[in-house]
Amino acid sequence: MIAAKEMRKRLAQAMTLYAKRTTATKIRIRGLQVTSTMFMRITLTLFLIASLAGSGGKVSSQRQRSLVTSPCSAEIAAGIVCQQANRRALEIMKAGNFEAFTVVQDVRTGALIAFAASQPEKLDVNSQVLPLSVVKLLLAASWWDNAQPNTQFDSYRGAADTRQPRERMVTIDEMLVGGSDNAGRLAARALRKSVGTDTVLRDFKRYGFGNDLQTGEDFWKQLARRYESRLTPATGLFSLNSSASDQNWENTLSVGETNFKVTGLQISRFLQAVGNNGVMLQPVARDQAAGKYAGGAGIRVMKAGTARRLQSGMRETVQRGTARSIANALGNSGWTMGGKTGTGPGPAPISPQSDGWFAGLVFDPQGRARFTVATFVRHGGTGGGNAAKISAELARYLIGKDIPR
Repeated sequence: MIAAKEMRKRLAQAMTLYAKRTTATKIRIRGLQVTSTMFMRITLTLFLIASLAGSGGKVSSQRQRSLVTSPCSAEIAAGIVCQQANRRALEIMKAGNFEAFTVVQDVRTGALIAFAASQPEKLDVNSQVLPLSVVKLLLAASWWDNAQPNTQFDSYRGAADTRQPRERMVTIDEMLVGGSDNAGRLAARALRKSVGTDTVLRDFKRYGFGNDLQTGEDFWKQLARRYESRLTPATGLFSLNSSASDQNWENTLSVGETNFKVTGLQISRFLQAVGNNGVMLQPVARDQAAGKYAGGAGIRVMKAGTARRLQSGMRETVQRGTARSIANALGNSGWTMGGKTGTGPGPAPISPQSDGWFAGLVFDPQGRARFTVATFVRHGGTGGGNAAKISAELARYLIGKDIPR
């Protein structure tokens, strides 16, 4: 077999000959006579073979990634909102006739990449909505930040649950993956008993959720004037305190249907910190480029180990848990997704009239979180259904709309 070095040498010789004989109808290379058209085919073939031989017969991951270009690459580099992504998000929502919103941030810089709402006069990215089971991400973060043991909790589903008691026991990680409300309630009670109400409330405030949340100019590092009316987040609602009953406490921190309301902007900001290994960057919403945007200094809001465990749980949720409907949404691109779903409000059975949350991260081929994607659908069914699918379609667009499934 000819070595890669020799192939490159012959390719260089061939290119030199071609440059000298561009008007010739026939070209001779090492005794082989070919037409100009054949010559160009041979040249391209040699180039590809030489490239493969130089990499041990494999196309590098860097080369694979270069085949996929984002329609928002310039905006991402500049840290400005990508209007093409906004339009694409609206197309996805309106195609399904959904009342929904979505928010996308760059994990590395905190820059807002996309935000859209199908009916912003009714439901927008700064509207207050219930967190539903997305609140379990905050519960898990507080559990791990306070170095609680790897306790197992009963994921009992009610009278129809035929599993044996030992089969129902799950860890905090599995609580996220399967979304067990009962396990979440028990974990919330155990955490309160172990570290106290005030410690948990301080954790939630540090994660960006509390009654005195920053709004307006305090929330944003930069906010373009054109976006002010839609991107000023509403004051958060979190009414739990030390006088809350155990039942009220447990339901709020596991089910997320009482005493707590959030906005898409606040959920995305929390996800940015999770994806950034626990460091929250003050977000920016810019509409003009002023050179490459690298982001500002951040504040650590959770332990790096906590953030990595949340990332892992979110990825498992997509692979085999409540968001498995989008497990293969990004095809063989090398990119993957993770997320936490939420569905409600109200008791079972879940119906098409339920609201759905998908709070997710998009990971590059090296496993690094690159984008948040927080999508809420009103009366659109489960969070693992339409909310997750809208998020996945938008992720596909951001990383390259022509990627194979």
